[in-house]
Amino acid sequence: MSKNIVEIPFTELVERTSELARERADSESKIRGIVNDFYTREIPRKEDWSFFLVSSAITLIEQYATGTVSANTGATTLTFSSDVAITSSMVGRIVKITGNDYVYRISSMSGSTGAVITPPFSGNQNVTSAAYVIAQPYYSLAEDFDRFPKNGGLINYSGGSEEIVPEKPYQEWATDASYTPVNDPKFCHIIGVDTAGNSILEVNPPAKIAKSLRYDYFIKPKNMRETTAGFVTIEAGSTIVVGSANTTLFTQATTGDYFRVDALGTKADSEWYRIISILHNSSLTLQSAFGLSGVSSAGYTICSAPQMPSKMHPAILYGSLLQLAADQDDQMVQSYNVKLAEVLSDGKRMYKTRNYQQTIHSDAEDFFYRR
Repeated sequence: MSKNIVEIPFTELVERTSELARERADSESKIRGIVNDFYTREIPRKEDWSFFLVSSAITLIEQYATGTVSANTGATTLTFSSDVAITSSMVGRIVKITGNDYVYRISSMSGSTGAVITPPFSGNQNVTSAAYVIAQPYYSLAEDFDRFPKNGGLINYSGGSEEIVPEKPYQEWATDASYTPVNDPKFCHIIGVDTAGNSILEVNPPAKIAKSLRYDYFIKPKNMRETTAGFVTIEAGSTIVVGSANTTLFTQATTGDYFRVDALGTKADSEWYRIISILHNSSLTLQSAFGLSGVSSAGYTICSAPQMPSKMHPAILYGSLLQLAADQDDQMVQSYNVKLAEVLSDGKRMYKTRNYQQTIHSDAEDFFYRR
């Protein structure tokens, strides 16, 4: 590992992978892709890791049921009474009309008292001045949302305790779904992504009142990145790094990324310093004082590190080597596989959300029963 930290930042992972795999210098872009793929795809899907578990919340939107609505069979437009205030924010919400068995979705506005719906108004009779309700069952989840924990979903507070609003499988959804709004939704499910690529959650029944619900979820880790543009100057014992004017791109990094001067060591000999603030493209502050000697107009690297415990970082190294070794028919495959298994096994004992010592609830769960 590097000289002064236990973490293995992205650039060091790439360099050490390349060195151990005996890759050519021009293979660096391929190795960056393999390292990032193993981190963002392979690691998250192997286990429910506690270090990828975070929380967020959605705010349920109150139903709207002012006035009345009229519609003709086969029509795609609803006409509301004059006391109704239809707004563009209602596009995408559902409409349920008293006396009609169907559920419609508002696809666009039609003047100040009308709405275009899909599918067309169904049933065998028109409605005139009927009661209705407009409700919002669809909500975009956090940008980095990947999946709920096992048996998870939204979290509702009732009587001072938490109650799970569970994620329901698609096969059960149609038989249990109801579109009459209630104060507390009963279940939810994921139904796709919005225009920004965020997962969409449908709650059912939709909310009658406005309220916020927390949810826990596993994140989609973002690709690690690096920047090396321009040159830097820093004095010995200082924490201020000054970049060359108009060439360094410090703002491509974020707080928590790592900085090194390349001439003072690369690969496992790197000396990394954590960044605690970035003022602009040519000024940043390190968490700890720089080493014994300063540098002027030196090449450098700033990169991110895996957002997981440092004990798990070698898994990315060995997993990436496995990908490369398999491609080369390398004899080291067995060794890399064993090392990866060791890291993952140790990690599962410490960082799984469902630990090994869960209580046995039935004979079928007992290892000795099934021998």
